[in-house]
Amino acid sequence: MDLTTAADRTAAHDPHTPHHATTATAAAETSEASARNERGVIAEHYYALQSLRAIEDARAETTVEPVTPEALLVGLYQSAEIALHNLSDLLDRASGHLERRDVDRCVTALHWVRSFHRVLVRLSVAALRVSGGLRDDTPRWDVEATPAFAEFAPALRRFDRQLTTLAEQGGVDVDRVIAERGLEDSWFGVLHCVRVANHDARVWSSNLAKSAHPAPDIAPEKLLASGRLRHAVHEHHLAGDTYFTQFRALHQIPELLVREIDDRIESAILSAREGDVALAVDALDGAAELFDPVEVCLPPIVDNLSTHDYHQIRENLGLTSGSHSVSMRFHLFTDLYEQFAQELARLRAENAGHPLLSRLERHGVGLRVFIFAWRDMHLHLPRNNLGGMETKSLTGAPDAIRTVRKMRDNAAQSDAMARHDVAEHVPMSTAGPLIGYLDGPESSDGMLLAATGASTQTNFRDVQERRDFFSQACPFARPPRRVV
Repeated sequence: MDLTTAADRTAAHDPHTPHHATTATAAAETSEASARNERGVIAEHYYALQSLRAIEDARAETTVEPVTPEALLVGLYQSAEIALHNLSDLLDRASGHLERRDVDRCVTALHWVRSFHRVLVRLSVAALRVSGGLRDDTPRWDVEATPAFAEFAPALRRFDRQLTTLAEQGGVDVDRVIAERGLEDSWFGVLHCVRVANHDARVWSSNLAKSAHPAPDIAPEKLLASGRLRHAVHEHHLAGDTYFTQFRALHQIPELLVREIDDRIESAILSAREGDVALAVDALDGAAELFDPVEVCLPPIVDNLSTHDYHQIRENLGLTSGSHSVSMRFHLFTDLYEQFAQELARLRAENAGHPLLSRLERHGVGLRVFIFAWRDMHLHLPRNNLGGMETKSLTGAPDAIRTVRKMRDNAAQSDAMARHDVAEHVPMSTAGPLIGYLDGPESSDGMLLAATGASTQTNFRDVQERRDFFSQACPFARPPRRVV
């Protein structure tokens, strides 16, 4: 496993990335020797951790025109490939757990399986919406011809054989479990996850088969650069039964889709600047189709990743943070969002009578809500996995929860849309009616945060006390602005 990846070469040959956009900083350079622990290599930077070079190469190799419905479909289908590779991994692990009669571990793996099926459902629904804007005679997408589906289908059959054989041999009384047990029972959890996942598999596979083929003359494997995507999924593995691969996948899919969103927002800014509001609206219509598929990748981590499971992989994440995502944290949330807000304010002042201005303004609201909804959901991760009691982040922030919350509140206070809007906005950081209670002594929240923080600090004294590998300064530096 090698987590050292040269990041600064990608933008130069990615046709979807403007020449001024950067994927990482100069800190993302290959070193002579990587730090390791008993599970594997410790990531040197976020770009390497998430295999973003392979993700960007996969985008660069696609032959469809950027900022088109076809490009949206390719991004959605590439995301589906990542999800399917993860399902194959999870199903094979669940099969192994069943074979060893380790029902508790099996049900945990199947919770992840269920979540990845839900991700695929949302990807497929977005693909149907985008397909509706293409000609009715456009050929349909052959999902069965994709390499990831070719791996997934046998993995599903292997799992089903293992489960049905176990039932036939008396290893589990399926009828009794279904009839008499509930969510407190591990065997019920296995069967319930399987039946939920089976229905969702019917939904997403049918939706994808009804969606449009963005380039009918090109084989799916070549169109999607499937080899690149498989490499992104499997480039880094850790020893042991961890959910490191799934943690990475649920960052990789948003990273892939956010790059398409960024390109579309930049196109909208340029079109609006040139007076073509209709083209700007069209570009943002496509960007909005991807908000839900990006957001749906956070709940699986929130719902399935226990504090213990996160602690199994924490040290291997290295000196990284979610805020090191250049495409999301800097290009989308800051640079492009601010420039779009400025352009919208200019149009409002100069072209108040434009018939499509109201639609452009609605896109501004949608983008704003998406950004802050993502920030709110992301706060689950430090809460669930790091906890309170001034638990330090991997990068050395003195209190991880307070740091992320402060980032969200600072963004709300300096919100570009509110700053340029003539109407009065309700601040995104306005305290709700339950905040006082949840922060008070009667709520169970403080107790749970304290217990989580105590566990984290005990397990990672090197991080808390900034010793050994974690004594070094975080190498990440803010990238150059993406200026349109």
